[in-house]
Amino acid sequence: MATMNRYLLLMTACAAMAASGGRSLAQPDEVRKPEVATPAVAADSSETLWQSRGCVDDERGQWFRDAKFGAFIHFGLYSHLGGYYDGKGPYRPAEQIIGLGDRRAVISAADYRTKVGGAFNPAKFDAAKWVGLMKKAGQKYVILTAKHHDGFCMFRTATTGHNVVEATPFGRDVVKELSEECRKQGLVFCVYYSIGDWCAADVQKPGFASYQEYMHAQLQELLTNYGEIKMLWFDNYWYVNGQWKNDAAHAKDLYGFARSISPRALVNDRCGKGAASTDGDYATPENQLKGSLQSRYFEVVMTNTDDDNWGWVKGATNYRKPAQLIKNLIDSVSKGGNFVLNVGPNAEGEFPPEHVAVLEEIGKWTAVNGEALYGTVPAPEVNTEGGLCYTTRSRDRKAAFIHVVKWPDAGGRLQIDVPGVGMSIELLDKTLGEISLGAESSHGGKSRFTVGPPAKVDPYATVIKITGAGGTPHAR
Repeated sequence: MATMNRYLLLMTACAAMAASGGRSLAQPDEVRKPEVATPAVAADSSETLWQSRGCVDDERGQWFRDAKFGAFIHFGLYSHLGGYYDGKGPYRPAEQIIGLGDRRAVISAADYRTKVGGAFNPAKFDAAKWVGLMKKAGQKYVILTAKHHDGFCMFRTATTGHNVVEATPFGRDVVKELSEECRKQGLVFCVYYSIGDWCAADVQKPGFASYQEYMHAQLQELLTNYGEIKMLWFDNYWYVNGQWKNDAAHAKDLYGFARSISPRALVNDRCGKGAASTDGDYATPENQLKGSLQSRYFEVVMTNTDDDNWGWVKGATNYRKPAQLIKNLIDSVSKGGNFVLNVGPNAEGEFPPEHVAVLEEIGKWTAVNGEALYGTVPAPEVNTEGGLCYTTRSRDRKAAFIHVVKWPDAGGRLQIDVPGVGMSIELLDKTLGEISLGAESSHGGKSRFTVGPPAKVDPYATVIKITGAGGTPHAR
């Protein structure tokens, strides 16, 4: 559409800077005149892009549907404070410490830029270590806050000096380092971008006729300077200082703009109203599980602490337990979605040790039971009675998986009904011993098993694999 083309900006100077590895070539008082680039797809295809949004049957979303388990990283100037300022706190949520309304009494935006920005130096940041920890935990993709609501850019940009390269003693492009390391170790790198920006009016460089031009210029940089970005995760879609409106027209415009630059990128539902809307390609429930099998693909995003802090909180002790998080992962996958666990790196640039310990425990479980998660689909045709169980199946329908989170009390047995006949049953974790298997009965093209627990029970979830011999599990 015309609006989209008018603001499709190519920051060629920024691309050169990204390749140079040095500090910004732009001086703080330099006026940047954005250049207009040719869209990656024709302007008149924006309507087609919008009408065909969704990733349930879209080939470009297959990696996402197979990944199941992702990582969210909230990292910015707020990480230096850890929820505290001037000896007071913790202020919640920690990542919004300059915020809106009453929070402005905590720290002014000017002090945030100069005092906090001038001190921000997470010297222990090690992209290889971060990615190694996430990969070992079984997380397949990473979403990094390239720009949160505070407007601070964790990447090199020609649009503002309010960025990690120019405004901090740290002076390194976090987006660049993490994106490169993700690709090196085989994780998919994704970008979080806050539509609402609390500081834009004070920090954007001259030459932008509107906030929308400024935002589009930054998105152009993020979607072109760091290799292929397979997912763009928008947030703060509500109306902020007259910058944006959460209506269908704006959602369509922003979605079309992103897809025009990166045609295969997934875009979440927060390019418009978010929450229960049908904007974007998939839904993003926050800190809550979906209640039943979903028709629209979704991604549960959850804090690693039992509250609504996404940024690091100094001294926090309320980290969620591995058992809860593994159950949430299984629950989400069994209902047709993904599960994403957030971490807020600390002021030194490291994952908190409590989070590392959780990742290590989750990683032990996913290493053994990943076959029942990655690349699977829900299995509503597989029924269980007794205990607490979730079901998935392989995409080729040749195997079904029963995730037993809780076995029936007092030595009780599970009853499992599976479409197909001549089935074989085994545990994915061979170290648990053998399950106690009752007689199999077949009727109406289905098999019924009664199953008792093995000698050892997985403290998180015991996974039973059912494979068809004479007939395979199949959907009704």
